[in-house]
Amino acid sequence: MLEFMNKIICFFILSVSLCLSSCSNWLDVSPSTEKDREDLIKTEKGFKEMLYGCYINLDAEALYGHQLTYGCLEGFARNYVWSLSTSYGFTDTSVRPTIDAIWSGMYNNITNINSILSSIESEKNLFSNGEGDILEGEALAMRAYTHFDLLRMFAPAYPGNESTIAIPYVDTYERIRSEHLSESSVIKKVLADLDKADSLFVAGGDPIISKVTTTYSGKDDFLANRQYRFNYWAAIAEKARVYMYINQKDSALKYAMKIINGAPFSWVKESTLTGDHPDRVFMPEIICALNVPKLSTYYTNYFTSEKYSLSDGWGTYGMNVFEDGNDFRYLYLLTNDKNNNKVISCKYNQSPSSSSTLMEYTVPLIRMGEMYLIAAECNISSNPAETISLLRELKSHRGYLSTDKGIDDNASADQLLKYVENEMRKETYAEGQTFFMYKRLQLSQIPDFNPWMSNATISMSSSNYTFPLPEDEQEYGNIPK
Repeated sequence: MLEFMNKIICFFILSVSLCLSSCSNWLDVSPSTEKDREDLIKTEKGFKEMLYGCYINLDAEALYGHQLTYGCLEGFARNYVWSLSTSYGFTDTSVRPTIDAIWSGMYNNITNINSILSSIESEKNLFSNGEGDILEGEALAMRAYTHFDLLRMFAPAYPGNESTIAIPYVDTYERIRSEHLSESSVIKKVLADLDKADSLFVAGGDPIISKVTTTYSGKDDFLANRQYRFNYWAAIAEKARVYMYINQKDSALKYAMKIINGAPFSWVKESTLTGDHPDRVFMPEIICALNVPKLSTYYTNYFTSEKYSLSDGWGTYGMNVFEDGNDFRYLYLLTNDKNNNKVISCKYNQSPSSSSTLMEYTVPLIRMGEMYLIAAECNISSNPAETISLLRELKSHRGYLSTDKGIDDNASADQLLKYVENEMRKETYAEGQTFFMYKRLQLSQIPDFNPWMSNATISMSSSNYTFPLPEDEQEYGNIPK
């Protein structure tokens, strides 16, 4: 284990030195660091260790271990009473370090990914059972996923800004300053990586294609716990998310329905949401998640300390967000704080049984409910009856007992979109997706948790949705003028 961690540390140092898109002074790569990488790419085990290192990096508190899931993105979506987003002063000294750390952390890890991809194709002979193809597919899907989130954070909303210069898409392992590309060029590269990943997962026989497995006794367990890795269905779901973001609804609908009609995920059962070991992340529905070992510590730091509270008292929150007190997400995913006067999320307060200990560390990245909401939104204009059907199906698995599930048969297009918005907010609460939905829709008013006012809203401008590039990147980055 110590040897593995030492190599991963050296690998991370190498990534920092090569991540030219966010640094102005380049570190020299020592011969020992180069040698560590050369040793790793000579063996199957070495490639796997490099990939595991990339997942470890994504778990960081500055990235998906906190800020990019239940952290700052939820604050910027006004999903907490307390947040960094009071005035959306992204350049403020209390906010800027958080945003800069996201940029540097993401691009450092992209360099790690590219180190794998630069060598894997010529070394497939090291692998058996299709694992080389699956490993390459995971790396490509991870590279696409992280670049897409960088685009959604650091560039304006896509419609009308297709030609706007945005971010670098770093897809080579070289000591160069990668050029910032237009938003449409970044999207093209994201989709190309996802398409290739998709085909590699099929070629390698990704076991999640036909069956969701939480444990696996295959060769060195590389194919175990596929929901905790970028996998075939994660690539399909991410394509639905990307096409939705760029307003290509026919393609978004195609991929969302591929999940709905063909993926082996199942709806969570209410019986698993109670008892001594509740499943508060709705594990059977998760398409892709991360295993964050420090999650319980983070939960204590941010939720039980009341920083991430939703309101003063149950009534205000429940009446403003949930129209039915039987909603599982209301009954089982919210609790009172230690002083019994604020509402906080308990989604990440897991108490797993011995047979499902990974659940304690689970942070979802993509879930099945989002695919239903993408499909529902795509059908609003062309097939509103299908929109209603999809919304009712989702809500029937969330405890809604009424026949209409709170969805009006005669709802207008605007009302249907509002239903989708509300469900997305509930479905992915504390997972970082609400902010991106508001940005995609370019909403000028969004809900605001205010302990003194019901149905509060806050005005939003385009600048509130776009993070500034780090100052070093603005000065030294390869940005076309």
